[in-house]
Amino acid sequence: MKKINYLLIFIAFLLSGCTSQPTVYIYGKYLNNSQKEAIINTFEKSDKYHVEVNDFDFPTDITVNTLLYSLFLQKPESIDIVSSLSASAGFSIKQKQVFNVGNNWYTKDSIALFLFPKIIDNGITFFKQDLINDYKAQNCGTATSLKLNKNGSFNLESLSKSGENVIESIDGIWKYRQYPYLELQTKGSPYADYYFEIKRFKGADKVSEIDYLELVSLNTGSLPEGCSFLIGTRK
Repeated sequence: MKKINYLLIFIAFLLSGCTSQPTVYIYGKYLNNSQKEAIINTFEKSDKYHVEVNDFDFPTDITVNTLLYSLFLQKPESIDIVSSLSASAGFSIKQKQVFNVGNNWYTKDSIALFLFPKIIDNGITFFKQDLINDYKAQNCGTATSLKLNKNGSFNLESLSKSGENVIESIDGIWKYRQYPYLELQTKGSPYADYYFEIKRFKGADKVSEIDYLELVSLNTGSLPEGCSFLIGTRK
């Protein structure tokens, strides 16, 4: 009787392994809701894969539509199938490689798609989502930090000029109309009060390479000359 039970358990295990679906992780940080729905619907219609969409940051080395696949992928033909499905949803894959970019390592039966929208400002891969962050002030007098929020609002913090250790805050909305310029419009103002030039450059320390994003002030009256706000991302 025990042998029969073991046999049934083994058969059930085999069947579950055969029916399991590979997971396709869609990195959709730069996609709007309709674009996400298009890619999700395409994979759901195929009924071959389990799909998970996220808004995680991309590895800095990925600048085109990219497919990454696990070394543990059970069906290698899935690479071409997933690539074809992505193209039919409007996202042609430009490069394919094993999971070894940035900090993305997977040991499961999985594939990841890093997708960009078709429209790229002046051929430069830079989007509004890339600006959302907390920046530290550099040579900005009493200004200490700048936060650009996902909902389009900003928060500029400064030390009080009274000499006390008090933080003053300026709030409003930020606008990214065209690379490489950023506008800040304070609450209640009919026009932009601060203008910045977006600059990107690479650096390194003893640990690793760092990609820097710098917002250089163009308002010498509102902020000190040479003022900028900086954030760094490790590769």
